[in-house]
Amino acid sequence: MPYGIKAAPSRTGPVKAERSPVRVTAVNTALFFTNDDGVFVIDPAAPPAAKAQIVGDGPDRVRVLDLYCHHRKRLQQGRLNIPRRVPPLSGHNLWDSNMPGSTLFMPVCDVSRALIAMIALFVDPRLEHFTAKDSRGPYIVDDRFNCRPAGTQKWVENEFLDAEKALPLSHLERQACYYMFAEPAIICQNMFLATEAMGIGGWMHCGFTSRGVFEALKFRMVKPNRGLALANPIGLDSVFQAHCPPYFPTMDAAVDTVLTPLLKDQPTDAQPGHAPGSVPYLISDAQHREGEVEISEAGIACTKSICNYIYETYGRFPGSLDAMHLMWFMQAHHLDLDFYDKFYRRGSYGPTHGAHMRTWHP
Repeated sequence: MPYGIKAAPSRTGPVKAERSPVRVTAVNTALFFTNDDGVFVIDPAAPPAAKAQIVGDGPDRVRVLDLYCHHRKRLQQGRLNIPRRVPPLSGHNLWDSNMPGSTLFMPVCDVSRALIAMIALFVDPRLEHFTAKDSRGPYIVDDRFNCRPAGTQKWVENEFLDAEKALPLSHLERQACYYMFAEPAIICQNMFLATEAMGIGGWMHCGFTSRGVFEALKFRMVKPNRGLALANPIGLDSVFQAHCPPYFPTMDAAVDTVLTPLLKDQPTDAQPGHAPGSVPYLISDAQHREGEVEISEAGIACTKSICNYIYETYGRFPGSLDAMHLMWFMQAHHLDLDFYDKFYRRGSYGPTHGAHMRTWHP
């Protein structure tokens, strides 16, 4: 790993709820990474961990490493070739981001899936999320087209939505991004904590344009069939695919994939199962599921109407956002301790950093 990369060390009861949260049944964020050996992804289709706390003793750690090796998929040979220019990298990151010897992690979010879920959470009061129980959802309008109904006119007329509570479509799409951005931030923070424990440098940074990185990863870029919109990065075929055409025949099919598992009368194989001991609560999975909120058939139909409006109006989904989004890089690398010793006061790095080479590379 390269020296001269300066990352300073960080100093950084159960809650009882009346109802269980709406469950997410598929991966929202996939972790891609690259090093000198290649480009990899942790298989988004991999099953969840078999225990709530999987790391205990030495044998557990071996099993975790085996699990990682089993679910790591190689996508390309050699380090990801992100062009070393501005853009896609910012000038101040050219000297150190994705340099030889480092490992660069790239958590990629499926914003299309988040948007479908977000629309349902807004319009369906049965989900008890953004709309109060026994109330009506907001009237979603397209503020880019003089606030016309965004597939919602029928749902106002039948009083499923409230005409007095208008919600601009552009705000809703932005909210889907905000909704997603916590996941990659937490992923990067967890990896940063791991680098601290190991005594290596951990550098969470942005300063890049995601479109250039997606092109290097060989993501499919779909140009809308109308307007001047940019090509939409919709995913990597058979690896991590957005919830929109052409990966789905229609937007209805994409919505069904996201929302129908939230219906309680789904067959057992359509419901997310849990391995014994994989959940923190003491009640049975059946009891837990009985207490969950459930989407309504009207909520699914209304969500489909809005999603179809977006796709038919803009020739893409989402309408104004990329279906896939990459906001953060997290890089792991060795530190140049001689640099710190020469130019910084004593204590600029911790004892784990000072002992890293002796501990991990005896």
